[in-house]
Formats: sequence, structure tokens, C-alpha cells
Amino acid sequence: MKLLLSYFKKNLDLNIALILAVISSFGPNVTLSRIEEGLNLRILVLLFCLMIVVAGFRKLGVLDYLYKKCFIFVYDARSLSRLFIFVCFFFSMAVTNDVALIIFVPLAIKALQNLGRDDLIIPVVSLQTIGANAGSMLTPVGNPQNLFIYSFYHYDLLEFVKVTGPVFIVCAVLLYLFTLFIDKSPLKLKEQLTTPFKPFRTVAFIMLFVLCLMAVLRIIDVYSMAWIVVCSVAVVDRKMFRQADYKLLLLFVFLFIFVSNICTYAMVADVAHHFVKNYEYFVSLSLSQIISNVPATVMLAEFAMDSDSLLKGVNVGGMGTCVASMASLISLKAYMKVDGSRPLYYLRKFTKYNIKFLFVLVPIHILFPSVF
Repeated sequence: MKLLLSYFKKNLDLNIALILAVISSFGPNVTLSRIEEGLNLRILVLLFCLMIVVAGFRKLGVLDYLYKKCFIFVYDARSLSRLFIFVCFFFSMAVTNDVALIIFVPLAIKALQNLGRDDLIIPVVSLQTIGANAGSMLTPVGNPQNLFIYSFYHYDLLEFVKVTGPVFIVCAVLLYLFTLFIDKSPLKLKEQLTTPFKPFRTVAFIMLFVLCLMAVLRIIDVYSMAWIVVCSVAVVDRKMFRQADYKLLLLFVFLFIFVSNICTYAMVADVAHHFVKNYEYFVSLSLSQIISNVPATVMLAEFAMDSDSLLKGVNVGGMGTCVASMASLISLKAYMKVDGSRPLYYLRKFTKYNIKFLFVLVPIHILFPSVF
């Protein structure tokens, strides 16, 4: 019983989604064919392929290599902090916010500890997390909710970037301004040794990543891409299949089933449409603070009339509470491994930084809703 409760607590979002999916499946109008239609297999296949390809990059050390090469631009505490923050910001748009934080937050913590600047760990990690969440909003592959919205509403790339670009730029400016409060104490940096990576595997995974992007942009068929990626990874490094985030994939499956099922109830669908209509931005932003932005996206997409506002709302909604974007928990877990860590103090500072961003982004949206 204790093991069951422990598992439930550790996977609370997944288990709640499963319960909702099961209960909603007993509706009078729910059929097996309806559930199959609501699964959005195309999105699930895309997400799975991107996961294993990006995992390949991580294992090969490609991102670590590029990161260490950036140290030539570092000369003091402020420039080092900016490197840590903006590497997350820019890399996240290609490799997702989760992967950027998994790789670069531990590296930042280790570097700051070695330099005796433990005082910078909390502000830098907090801004790295905001940077990863903000940077990932620009592209369809930056985070799971973007990939879902891009596919669900059939955006084209230019149209998508026109929606996310202005908010992305504002976030970049805010991140830069926040780093002005970091001192410019000189640092004695050791030469960063880079580990050479295997050229054949690197080229193979680059080609597979390009194939994934082509499928996202609907240049090639998703299922053809999936066959190539799965077969290639099975040959090059089959261990990569273990690196996919199956919990996230299952979360999507259960939420797809739940949303598809409740849409069969006319009254529920009508109430949801009226509740979300014209308030997509604020409803999605608020809901994200409670259940995180990925589930919020899936739940609201069926009822949202303004896809642009939903897209902006769930991305800006990734800021705020620690659960607003599940990627934020990656940074928290990394910080908690630090000797003498103060999780509650971290959460207080982290939330403070996030609220400051929201105090800028939300009023800008109210003043210029069509742009921001």
C-alpha cells in the first residue's frame, strides 16, 4: 500500500490523467473509434522521434562540446552568468526546454561552485529556467505544447514564429536586463577541455534531426520519417529508446482520451466553449499555474477559438509557479543536490523572478493583444 501511495505521489499528474480518461470513457456517446480518433497519433509519433534523436545528441556530447566552446566569451561573473542563461535560452528552441535544463543547469552549478560563487547559483539557475521556457516558445519543436499546437491548428512555420517572435524578443531583453544586477567581478577560468565526439554517429543523428524537422513542417510524411528514425536508431544505438520520456507520452495519451470523451457531452462542450472563448490567453495562463502548461494546452485546444492567444498564453503561462512548466522541476531537482541547498528559499526567489516577468508580459499583452 505504501509503495502504491509513493508511486501515485511521484506520478500525480499521470495518475490523475489516467483516472480522468477511464471515468470519462464510460459516457453514453463514447466509442472505441471516437477514442482512436482523439489520440492524435501524428503528434505522439513526432514527439517520440524527437525525444530519441535529441537523447542521441545528449549522449554524444555535442551540446556539451558547443557549450564549452562558448567560454571564450567569458571574462567576469556577469558574462559567465549570461553565458549560462542564454545558452539555455537559445538551445532550448532546438532541443526543447527540458533537455537544455538537464544538460546546462548541472554544468552551471558545478562551474559556479568551482569558482567559489555559490551566491550566484540560485539567481543563475532561476534565470536559466526562465530562459529555457522563454526560448523554447519560438519554434514548434521547442516544447511539447508548441508541437501540439503547431500540428493541431495546422500552422505554417512563418505564421507560427510571427505569433511567438514578439514575446520571445521581449523575454530576451528582460533576461539581459536582469543580468545587469550581477556583479562584474573578474574570474580565473580554467581552460575548458572538450571531449571529441564520434563523427559517424554525430552526422547520423544530425540527419535524423533534420528529418524530424521536415516532418514537423509537413514536408515529409510523419510515419515515413518515424520508420527511418526508429530503424536508424536501432542500428546506431538502440539504448536511445530507453531515453524517451514515456511518462510524458502517456500523459498526452490519457489527456487526449479525456478531452475527446468529454467533447461527446454537448452540455460540457458548450460550457467549455463559452468559458474559454475570447479569454484563451488568461484562461490558459491561469490553468497552467495549477496543472502545468502541457496538460492545459491539450485540455483547452478543443474549445479555444483563438489559437494565437492560446499559443501565447500557455507559453507565458510556463512562468509563475514551479509547476507551471514541468521543465522547471528539473532545475529544482538539480539545485536540491547542492550541499547546503535551501529549497524553500530557492522556490521563493524563483517565483519572485517569474512574477516579475509576468508583471511585464501580461500588461504588454493587455495593451497590444494582437502582437504580444
